[in-house]
Amino acid sequence: MYYSIYPKLRAIYSYLPEEEEIETLLSSSGVSDFKNRLKELKIIKRFPLIDEDIEKHFNNLPFTLSKIVKDRLDGSPKEFFNHYKRIYELKDIKSVLRRGKGHYILFLEKENYTFSEIADFLKIGFWEEGWVRGYSRYKDTKKLLDLEISLDQYYYESLFNSSSKLPFSDRKETKDFIMRWIDITNRLWGYRLKHYYGMKTFEIRRFLIPEGSFYQNVEEIEEVSPATIKKVLFALCYKDFKLRIYKMRAILAFFLLFEIQLKRLISIYNSKLLALNQERIKQLIGFG
Repeated sequence: MYYSIYPKLRAIYSYLPEEEEIETLLSSSGVSDFKNRLKELKIIKRFPLIDEDIEKHFNNLPFTLSKIVKDRLDGSPKEFFNHYKRIYELKDIKSVLRRGKGHYILFLEKENYTFSEIADFLKIGFWEEGWVRGYSRYKDTKKLLDLEISLDQYYYESLFNSSSKLPFSDRKETKDFIMRWIDITNRLWGYRLKHYYGMKTFEIRRFLIPEGSFYQNVEEIEEVSPATIKKVLFALCYKDFKLRIYKMRAILAFFLLFEIQLKRLISIYNSKLLALNQERIKQLIGFG
């Protein structure tokens, strides 16, 4: 079944901008010039802008594509990939907890859900265990971070566990990829918790996904900048997408790569709105 999916994903990846095209976007003089240059990219010609909401367009592309891929799978790979797709539910939950709105799957009917409405929805069904864990802590701290981190942890734990149902030929490689993804995610969270929330090392472990070498050795591991960590993630995904063809591992790698590349375009656009200079934007997106 992967034989009908992987070549199409490879073709879509080829539409993403090369380094020279990113340089062109970076050198654009303001928002209007950026938009004009953006429209010349293959990714926009393949997936045209429906309106002028560039951020919404690029955020929705991976989600839209994930629905198509899920429909082309069957059996346990389809069940596993549907589990992966719950990452969009997680994004919606975090958005409404922060007084935003759902964009993908959940909480689409209205804006400004009350906390009790969110709780009533999440305490039954897939997210129940993650919500109960987080809510017991939230009652004491009143910090949304406790809810969010519990749901994050639950998502990655359950994704890893669900890979056990994949065909034997897929299982080990997919588990290995998820574990590497968890390690890199924990490194990013560890950095942010230390530098943005001022947490001590002994406090940080509680907020990490309880798997992987970083979690086990958080006190001993050398600190690395987010830009470097993201480059490590990109390198891992790029290698797996190119070499682990016709595997679930390659499909997961593609979606992470796709989002990384599209978020880079969103970051350049938002930086142009803020009139940041080119060197500052390069620092923000880890370019060069």
